[in-house]
Amino acid sequence: GIFIDFGISYSARRRFFGWFLRPKRFSLLASLLTTGSVPRVANLYDRDLFDPTGLAAEALSRAPKLDVRAVVVSHPHTDHIGHVSLLRKGIPIYLGMGSYEISKTRETTKPAKTVEDKIFADDERPVQLFRTGARVRIGSFEVIPIHVDHSVPGSYGLIIHSPEGSVAYSGDLRLHGPKRAFTEEFAEAVASQGVDVVMMEGTRIREEEQVTEMDVERGLTRHISARKGLVAVLTGLVDYDRLRSIVSASEAAERTVLVSPRMAVMLETFNRLGVMPRDFLPGGGRVEVLVERKGSGMLDKQDYHGWEREYLDRILERGLRLFTDLDVAAHQGRYTVVLNSPDDVLDLLLMRPVEDSLFIYSTSEPHNEEQEIDRERIDNWLSILGMKSIQVHASGHASREELAKILGTTRPKKVIPIHTENPELFQPVLSRVAPGSTLINLHPQVPITI
Repeated sequence: GIFIDFGISYSARRRFFGWFLRPKRFSLLASLLTTGSVPRVANLYDRDLFDPTGLAAEALSRAPKLDVRAVVVSHPHTDHIGHVSLLRKGIPIYLGMGSYEISKTRETTKPAKTVEDKIFADDERPVQLFRTGARVRIGSFEVIPIHVDHSVPGSYGLIIHSPEGSVAYSGDLRLHGPKRAFTEEFAEAVASQGVDVVMMEGTRIREEEQVTEMDVERGLTRHISARKGLVAVLTGLVDYDRLRSIVSASEAAERTVLVSPRMAVMLETFNRLGVMPRDFLPGGGRVEVLVERKGSGMLDKQDYHGWEREYLDRILERGLRLFTDLDVAAHQGRYTVVLNSPDDVLDLLLMRPVEDSLFIYSTSEPHNEEQEIDRERIDNWLSILGMKSIQVHASGHASREELAKILGTTRPKKVIPIHTENPELFQPVLSRVAPGSTLINLHPQVPITI
């Protein structure tokens, strides 16, 4: 058999773990198995992760054994790839070139590393790379990846043919991004190949709103241009469409975008993959590097280590300028500061925001208690700093009407909702656009015959 994606279940993680309640390093796998955060399948996990007390072995002693030939990854978001790190090193990983390069860059530049962060770092895993339209043979399976539009490059839907039948797996997709034609190509391919079952993501099955990336760019341009003080934007590290929107909006407002060294390295990866123009790299006049104070707080060279030290040295060797909080504080109307983590908000204190400064949330709205608390903490800091905040965002996931269009095109015999807390909401959609389709709900470790 094959696994399609093997990511971190953040819903399960939120139920059992938190900032002060983390699995012990030696019993990480045992904790995840005990809480149902990963499937109980024998002969699947790396034996080096089995705890010395025998808990993991005990949890798997009666688990079914599967002859897992491979894991096929749809895209590099951690809820789809994050737990590949737990698997036996001998299991081949199939993924797109973009997913591979982005994942490696994210791992290399991640500040705190745990076992879960080390998927490709040791280069011990056999990796097979594919491109859209390829026909990948894995035992008796044929997997055809078709690119889709999502908020990260290298995202694919998958069509899987087997002796038992054919399945299409949506991965994460949308129809309101710059590459909507990719998603349309996937839906048309599913329809043309007579697929029996479609596994369709439904993250936003409850939502009708369809804000496009162009709407985001216009909103950012309007708000950034209206401000004279500091502008900071919180967005995802790998959301390349959003970074392009931020740069375009800042350029219209005659501001330079400042990014962290980590994001600058990711931009280099995007450029190598052909999805980011060279003039979006530091030194191109649109984006520059903002150095965070670390260690002594004196911006001393000794405060930076590893990949970060190497990158900063490389920038200086090219004769490029590195920017600091002092530059931002002195000329707040010249810059848009991009943040990639809630923790980065603390750096704004050093930039001393003046009146008429603005903080832009350009990430999804909080949808659980933990994220609500994070948002509340950020808002508390913004209140101290005197910064107003707004939300300007377009989702990486299809709305209900977009899902209806995709299902109306594919018209499968059966639909299995995935990546959703509201699978029942698919039924009225199917009744309207694909009345002959049967809805099948998933249950943990319960087989489905296609």
